[in-house]
Amino acid sequence: MFRAMRAVFVKEMRDLVRDRRTLLFLFATPVLIPLLGLVSGAFLVWQIVRQADEGMPVVVVNGEQLPGLVAELEDESLLQLVDTPPNLEQALQSGELTALLEVPPDAVELLEAEKPLTLTLTSSRSGWLPDFAVVSIQDAVGEYTDGIVRERLARRELDPGWLDPIRLERETAAPTGVAAAPIVAGGALPSLMGSIFLTLAVTSWTFSGGLSIVSHMTVGEKERCTMESLLVTPASRIGIVLGKIALSLIVSVVTIGLWSLDSLAYVFLLSIFPAGPVASVMPVAAQVGYLSLAVVWLVLLMLPLMTMTNGLVAGICTFAKNYRESNLFLGGLQLLLPGLAFLSTFGFGAAPPAVVYALPVVGVMVAIRDLFGGGVAPGILVLTWVAAAAYAVGSILLATYIFSREWALMRGV
Repeated sequence: MFRAMRAVFVKEMRDLVRDRRTLLFLFATPVLIPLLGLVSGAFLVWQIVRQADEGMPVVVVNGEQLPGLVAELEDESLLQLVDTPPNLEQALQSGELTALLEVPPDAVELLEAEKPLTLTLTSSRSGWLPDFAVVSIQDAVGEYTDGIVRERLARRELDPGWLDPIRLERETAAPTGVAAAPIVAGGALPSLMGSIFLTLAVTSWTFSGGLSIVSHMTVGEKERCTMESLLVTPASRIGIVLGKIALSLIVSVVTIGLWSLDSLAYVFLLSIFPAGPVASVMPVAAQVGYLSLAVVWLVLLMLPLMTMTNGLVAGICTFAKNYRESNLFLGGLQLLLPGLAFLSTFGFGAAPPAVVYALPVVGVMVAIRDLFGGGVAPGILVLTWVAAAAYAVGSILLATYIFSREWALMRGV
């Protein structure tokens, strides 16, 4: 059996290596998409830096009323205060002027009387750069407003904390059992990734890579009229099935590994630039350690899930009489898995019964959700893995059974 498995594996591997277009389709996407994102981000940063050197033209009407605000605007690197053009509306429409900030002519009197002051900001609609100008203007107005508030409080000998009587400091409960620990202390990023993003990503990863190879190696044999010559070889049916599934698993592992590394690299970049205080940032070495732990557990849980899916698809594609019928079956499976992902994410509470972790597909997704969330007990992880491994063995036996039946092999031949 193992000799037949090895022979079939080597034969299918050679066919795959010779098919350059298939290799490009399988492995280029997870590599090229992040590179495309990096190039797009670098281009965006270059455009912003270039515009920062030149400065986006902004006009302040009645700026002499608020010299402090004008000084704040001049300190913004993205902005360049210019003289008022003859036709303001035409300048905004053409993009010659990026933004127009109008100060009321009685601004000084309103501030002295401590009455509300309304400024009008009009931005151009040419391109995406005016949005950055609007943000810079809002930051400058905010700084100027904070200065006025501090001045008024000091005049009345009031503590600035008087305006903020209640403060909310968020902390996250410590995880229980085995967990991919938070990348940022007190942050909710890992929980969000595990409970919403990761379970959905697992479904797409499960269908990437090896499943197209399974279809090519099963129903493709019927389409190419090579099924009969394969069956007359001395190789056992189970050896043939194991050889084909082994290659599809390797392709799936490589493809999913590339996608998971892309996702974890994205999360790692977010952890380097947290939105919280600097004191909450964890050391880089600790972040790498937690991400490595997440990768290990993710791979351990996904291996039996991938094996089960590959075995199931091998059985379906062996039964199918042509590519059209196999695509119909696989289309239904592709619709089912995202539904199971939503069920795993939102259908079970934080501490579901142990039997949930033993369910096919759902158990692995719930375990991954908890692993990247509040944590999961080691015994539950073992239960999940054992159940998923049992389903994987069952799917391979099912594929072997279908491959050993002439009524399945000869459909469409």
